[in-house]
Amino acid sequence: MMMNAQNLEKTYPRSPRYVLQLKDKKILRFAPIPRGTRSFFTEIVNLSETGMAFTVPYLDTPQKNEIIMVEFTPPNAAPIACFAQVMRVQSFRIIEADFFEKNCKLVAVNFTNLQPEQSTMIRDGLSQEFKKSHSKFHRQQIKMKLMWAWKFKRKQLMLTSAVLLAAAASITTAFLLL
Repeated sequence: MMMNAQNLEKTYPRSPRYVLQLKDKKILRFAPIPRGTRSFFTEIVNLSETGMAFTVPYLDTPQKNEIIMVEFTPPNAAPIACFAQVMRVQSFRIIEADFFEKNCKLVAVNFTNLQPEQSTMIRDGLSQEFKKSHSKFHRQQIKMKLMWAWKFKRKQLMLTSAVLLAAAASITTAFLLL
């Protein structure tokens, strides 16, 4: 049997991801457990109930299946510290400005031994953030529709007034010629 995306999704369900925006607290501190006490600071790329992805410079990259400690602040919640297992490491390119790009590694981890209170904090924080994003998107859609309708009606009104002015001018000219 050939494995495609639908079969894979049925076999390994994924939690919804929340991509952190610039205004969010996206600083992450992680420390490899067996390699000593040195810790690293980096940025979170996305966050879900069960794990996260973050960027790391090439030299500081943890190995696949390694257990690391992570400290971060989920949206609308208090800081959390927990253990995580590295599930995936891949090359990643960040374009920070129109001309500046940074090559690094993307590290995806699954949380291990997450306390129920911590899991609830992450779930509730992400849920609130999804609701905010949804209502903001909805407001933007309504605003765009209103602006489009206003521009369209204004053009229609301008065309109608131009036609009426032309008709009035021709009627006035016809009366003057009589």
